[in-house]
Amino acid sequence: MKKRADQGIENRSYTADKVSLRECLGIFKNINLPWGLMVIGVLLALLGSYATLQVSSFSGAAVDASGEILVQEMMTYILTSVFVVICTAGMMLSSTMAGEKINYALRQKLWHKIIVTKQRSYDLDGGESMVSRVTTDCDYASKFYSTVVSIAGIVISTAMYLTAMYQINVKMANYVLLFIPVSILLGGGYAFLRFLVGRRMQAKLAASTAYLVERTKDLPLIKTCNAQQKEIEEGRKHFKEQYEAQLRLGFVSAIATVIDSVLQMLSIAIPFLVGAYFVAQGVLTIGAIITFNTLFGNVKTVFNNLITYAGDFKEANGALARITRFFQVEEEQPEAGIEIKGSSQEDIVFNQVDFGYTDQLIMKQFSCHIPKNKITAVVGTNGSGKSTLFKLLTRLYEPQGGEILFGDKSCAGYSLHSWRKKVCLIAQDSPMMAGTIRENICYGRTDYVSEEELLEVAKLSHVYDFVKDLPNGFDTVVTAGGGNFSGGQKQCIAIARAMMSKSDCLLLDEATSNLDVKREKDVMEALDRLMKNRTTVIIAHSIATIKNADHVIVINKGKLEMEGAPSRILEQTDNYLAKMMGRRLESGSLG
Repeated sequence: MKKRADQGIENRSYTADKVSLRECLGIFKNINLPWGLMVIGVLLALLGSYATLQVSSFSGAAVDASGEILVQEMMTYILTSVFVVICTAGMMLSSTMAGEKINYALRQKLWHKIIVTKQRSYDLDGGESMVSRVTTDCDYASKFYSTVVSIAGIVISTAMYLTAMYQINVKMANYVLLFIPVSILLGGGYAFLRFLVGRRMQAKLAASTAYLVERTKDLPLIKTCNAQQKEIEEGRKHFKEQYEAQLRLGFVSAIATVIDSVLQMLSIAIPFLVGAYFVAQGVLTIGAIITFNTLFGNVKTVFNNLITYAGDFKEANGALARITRFFQVEEEQPEAGIEIKGSSQEDIVFNQVDFGYTDQLIMKQFSCHIPKNKITAVVGTNGSGKSTLFKLLTRLYEPQGGEILFGDKSCAGYSLHSWRKKVCLIAQDSPMMAGTIRENICYGRTDYVSEEELLEVAKLSHVYDFVKDLPNGFDTVVTAGGGNFSGGQKQCIAIARAMMSKSDCLLLDEATSNLDVKREKDVMEALDRLMKNRTTVIIAHSIATIKNADHVIVINKGKLEMEGAPSRILEQTDNYLAKMMGRRLESGSLG
């Protein structure tokens, strides 16, 4: 049942939805919240409310004094008003600082979660969508907490104002209570609308962000396929949806203005209509009515703020729901398991492995043998499962059935950290990180790399052939994706990184596919040195690669077609791919 529940979480698209307050608060777990700043903010809000109460009382007293106001009382009024301004400014400053500290801490926690999230969840959600979580959704964390703090201050302030009004006149204060249920009804409706509109707004914003990140990354493909107009239209659709969502948000803001006007009319009507009656009866003075009206205005302002904060709270709840759901997905445990000590080499065995990216299995009861310290070529048509084999070997994914053995022990029993330290992947697209050539070659190394070691590896991988002609040498900046280097140069750097990692097992996805004839010869020499005394698995697309292998695995539709020595595979299998390779051998076109 647990597995099924986890899959249910992973299969979410992580669009914004409603979560409980308890779930929402869960995202702040293990975060050092700035309680000091938040307490200071509440205290300043309360002090400001108390000072405002004193200012309001002075207004009524001034009217009843008929202009005979003592200088001392006027000075007290001025100083109290200044104190209100200071408290308000201090409250806003402390709230802003607390909010940004919360955002900063949550972004760090979220980035850690993204890094350790299982690849399956990452593939379902996509890196583009995750960008909006870190950059946009996190901003609502501070709004969420500042709203909670503000509501706490409002409740206490309201109690202070109502107490003061009851001290002036109980009957008039009772009429004020009519204002409260009206405010709650209007505020509740407004908050619900803000939640619905805010949820849709965040979903559309996330979709637009994901679209822009993905498409800007693939601009060369868009241009070479003459798909500019198509993408312009597609972008227009996303922007239109975001525009319509923002219009809805503007409509809800207009409703807030209407609510404010209604409450404003009530705050004027109740004290003056009822107050006029009490003045006529001689129960209250005009000054008392003005004081009462000022206090009631403060209550109205407080409730206006409460309605706004309730809307903010709902909107933040909708936005933070995306983060909350994401924090619930399963993550990797890099340190869990047995540590692989030393440079031990063992055969790798796939034993009745079942695997699929979705409910449909790609591999069914798949078994094969990868001998230690040998070169194994993996052969198969597109979609046969070659890349999946590599993903399972790097443990980006785990089998859903069966097991992968390292010697006589399951790979799942070893820690991911130590396993991935043993295995190094050189991908066909040779990904590079933004930084310098030096940083790319040494990427993954946690110890100090001397200049002599770097130079030796660069020469062996033929990186030095082009680095020596660059003005900044190894400190030459690599743009995002390595766009300022050719495919061959990027592959040389990837091979240098593999050499630097000193891994015992190499996974090569046609590591020389982007090289010219001369550089291919040079890099093959480097790879020969790299593969010596290492377990090497190569996804093979050429007969030359197969001929140089010690062992061949033929995969067809996720099943083992055959495995063994290259000559035996070509002689005995009935697989059409092997026959085609046999004909190429005879023709010598790829020999």
